[in-house]
Amino acid sequence: MDPCPPPALERNWEHLGDGPAGLIADCVLARDVADYVRFRAVCSSWRRCSADPRVQDGLDRRFHPWQWTMLCEELAVPDRRSFLNTSTGECVQVDIPELDDHKLLASTPEGLLVLVHKRQRATVHLLNPLTRLLTELPPLTTLLPPEDHDKLSEDNVYFDWQFTAWGSGIANDDSTVVLCFNKLCMIGMAKPGDDSWNLLAYRRDGMTTPLMFAGRFYYVNISGVMVLEMGADKLPQLKVAAKLSMHVSLIADSVHLMNNCGELMLVHRWRGRQIAQNKSGWGYDAYRVDLDSRTVFPVKSLGGCAVFMGLHCSLSVPLDVFPSGSLSADTIYLGFDLRERSIYNARAYHLTNGSVERSCNLVPQPHTLVDCLALSNTVQQ
Repeated sequence: MDPCPPPALERNWEHLGDGPAGLIADCVLARDVADYVRFRAVCSSWRRCSADPRVQDGLDRRFHPWQWTMLCEELAVPDRRSFLNTSTGECVQVDIPELDDHKLLASTPEGLLVLVHKRQRATVHLLNPLTRLLTELPPLTTLLPPEDHDKLSEDNVYFDWQFTAWGSGIANDDSTVVLCFNKLCMIGMAKPGDDSWNLLAYRRDGMTTPLMFAGRFYYVNISGVMVLEMGADKLPQLKVAAKLSMHVSLIADSVHLMNNCGELMLVHRWRGRQIAQNKSGWGYDAYRVDLDSRTVFPVKSLGGCAVFMGLHCSLSVPLDVFPSGSLSADTIYLGFDLRERSIYNARAYHLTNGSVERSCNLVPQPHTLVDCLALSNTVQQ
């Protein structure tokens, strides 16, 4: 009979060594900051060989949870939120004690949260929800003219509507925060540590949803798709990035810019006649924004992705990371803050055939993945 094999040598991963452990940490961080936080939680020696994300520059993109989107849950614990990884489908819950005394104004494309103090409403921060790094920004009193400081008062019942900050984010110089208050038609630009915001007012024309895309601010007016040009040696200004190829009603229509899985697109939402396929009467035309030719051209596909579109923000997701059949490709799912959703129960618009899918109102919502993501792109005011 063969003798028993010798026992396998146990590996002490805690003593892996700073060199190999540091290389692994860099690879993990390049993939996902959430996995990096988990890596550092294993043991003190692994924390020693990897940079602490809580003492880094708050605008350092290496530590931003750009793959994660915060979900909106009606029965959520006040200081706890769920986050969905749109690249893998993973969902985690995160305690955010800052929500006890802060209001959420918006999320940025980098996955950061724009917060303002509930009582001292001039105090603005950027919070990284996964690393817990809080970055202080200049006070809002330096952005608003003195005669408008009363808008920051707790007595202002329109505060949540006026200071919705979707369209905010980090500029491509990796050092400047762009803060957009679309309802007030103003953009603020500042770096952490600055004493005040640099203000730029703009014309909204009542039809646009602004967007930070690839570190640049875009919005739409009657002149076309506008882009914010800024640099160290010139004053910030808005210039035409692409001309519109369709007529847009300033009264009835809206234009929604979106990042469709890395591609700049817009959706023209227009009111038409009620037909059998679409009893709500609302139509949706998708366009690809070609920044090289400075034009937009119509498309009948979202590249196989699904888009969740609300009145103020949108989210594009690939289908392959979610359960089969839960989402439809090349489909615009409507947020709960759009009139056609709340009045006509219009749930989704399929670009390929122009049909509208209606929601079932017999079951309380949200109760599906579609409803959950649609609610998360609904700005409740």
